[in-house]
Amino acid sequence: MTAVWQAAELETEDYWSWQLRGNCLDSPADLFFPDGDRRADRREREEKAKRICRDCPVLNHCREHALRVPERYGIWGATTPRERGVPPPHRRR
Repeated sequence: MTAVWQAAELETEDYWSWQLRGNCLDSPADLFFPDGDRRADRREREEKAKRICRDCPVLNHCREHALRVPERYGIWGATTPRERGVPPPHRRR
């Protein structure tokens, strides 16, 4: 199933306002959206981000958003792209 988004729906302030209640708001963005990290560091960083998510008041909304769009990068709603079924990016040879 492919989600089709209306541009007006994504541009409304109301649509994004749930993010202002997220536990991640006071955390460094690179914890949830890294600029590349080593595989050995990734699991630890992802688990740290997920711990912040698990007690979040908007956990379900965040996860639903990530699945609906779909978000292809970062930790959303205590899930990784792989857990959300996002195929890994193509690697250069």
